[in-house]
Amino acid sequence: MDERERIIREVIKVLPELAKSLNRDVALHAVAGVASGGTRVGAAQAGTAGAGAAEALSTAQVRALVHLAQYGSQTMGELAEGMQITTASATGLIKPLVALGHVARARDPNDERVVRVTLSERAQVMADQILAERRREVEAALVGMDDAACRSFLEGLERLVGRRR
Repeated sequence: MDERERIIREVIKVLPELAKSLNRDVALHAVAGVASGGTRVGAAQAGTAGAGAAEALSTAQVRALVHLAQYGSQTMGELAEGMQITTASATGLIKPLVALGHVARARDPNDERVVRVTLSERAQVMADQILAERRREVEAALVGMDDAACRSFLEGLERLVGRRR
């Protein structure tokens, strides 16, 4: 077996672990309660907390918050496309987040027919903390790689997810 074939086999083995790790990291951040202001974010479904009880967000809802933190205010269609889910699923994720005060809906000032969703200040802080932790993890993974190797690594990932051909 040549070196390229060995690398391809190893990449295929690593991909499921990478996906699990990324989802596990989001869940760990959620369970750890990285939200500011004493808000506890748990792995249970949102909406199950009673008045005065600690809030609970699903991993998917935390992913939605992180997505909005990275890409800013979006329509439900844009959010769905960016998260690679259906618009109905995006609506299902966002509705409880609006009720909890993590997300606000507002009409687009340029087109009143369009509704955009935006993070609350508290949710922005929580998402920023998650993104900062991910950044530390990526930086640690790239230690010892020169710029060319880092560019090649990024290009390979982009090709794998279909951003490049």
